Amino acid sequence: MNKTERVENQFFEKIIVTLPELSRLLGVSVRTIQRITNPLDMIRSYDHNGRYFSMERLAEFNSYGIWEYHRVHFSRFGNLKNTLVGIIDHSPQGMEAPQIREVLGVDTRSFLSQYKAVSQVKREKLGGHYVYFSSDQDKFSAQRLRRMQTIEAHPPLKGPVAIDVLVAALKHPGFTAGELSEYLHQSGTRGVKPRTIQDFFRFYGLEKKTPG
Repeated sequence: MNKTERVENQFFEKIIVTLPELSRLLGVSVRTIQRITNPLDMIRSYDHNGRYFSMERLAEFNSYGIWEYHRVHFSRFGNLKNTLVGIIDHSPQGMEAPQIREVLGVDTRSFLSQYKAVSQVKREKLGGHYVYFSSDQDKFSAQRLRRMQTIEAHPPLKGPVAIDVLVAALKHPGFTAGELSEYLHQSGTRGVKPRTIQDFFRFYGLEKKTPG
């Protein structure tokens, strides 16, 4: 059995491995391991500092092109930057940070700020939240249109509750969102959180002080 076959067997046994692990197994340098694995259909994790490797034939990618194995994530698109661009580019109506975090399985706060100026991604604030769109003009226009239709169909508050918030804000224009939430609760309109009130005013292009 040659070295390449031994490496393949290790992948089939463990599914994901690191280069130092393969180096110890074969008793050769990491550089030699890189040369040996070059002909294989290798994929590299986009998290854990890219430490883990597998073979594409072993991966079970989901509809987003993401594969998770023992809390290690791999992507059809390659590294984290390319994966971010890929999932946003293929999204029907752009993506907000929480959705990106859910799809990628990693904390977006650790990398989104680095990529906000990436040429393949366009960021725009809609409905009080940043939304990430494809920079391709045709895709951007279609994504933004669907996003706006969704926002217009689902405002943060509607009906009697929305009226209660507006009336309370008119009565107490100096109240913060937190104070309005507490006032509404005491008045019988319960469960309206400060964040929801804040989003409500942003949705209609108004401003309301943040809690506290």
